[in-house]
Amino acid sequence: MNIKSIDEAIEKYAVERMEKGKEKASERFLAHAYLRHGGDEVMEFMLKVSGLARYYIEYLKDLENPFKGLELAWFAVMLAVGIYGFILMAAEDSRLLGTVLLAGTLVHAWSLLRMVTHKMREIGLRIVIYREIVQIVEKEIRGRD
Repeated sequence: MNIKSIDEAIEKYAVERMEKGKEKASERFLAHAYLRHGGDEVMEFMLKVSGLARYYIEYLKDLENPFKGLELAWFAVMLAVGIYGFILMAAEDSRLLGTVLLAGTLVHAWSLLRMVTHKMREIGLRIVIYREIVQIVEKEIRGRD
């Protein structure tokens, strides 16, 4: 059993969950597991799915911070350009340039805010889906014992 089949099962659940809801996705996930990995392999498959889902949860928790990496650099550059725009607005001969720079900075700040909220929402949704997978697997394992 390779990681590709495990990752495929997790991704199928995630897509199905977003399209048709938790109940239908859970049924399809379990059907996929039992049809593809029948017999004794099912428990091993479930444990590996649970482990990989937990790994993804931990990995995504690290990415959940919106101002980590490129977003932080973009924010720092916008802050510097905004401050420079204010400085330029103080001088009479460069007031127009300062206004343009400040307006551009505000537009980019709005864009960054939208991008960060979208990213946080997507990551949060993925974490919830992966937690559901872990719960399904744990429930199935308890049911078999």
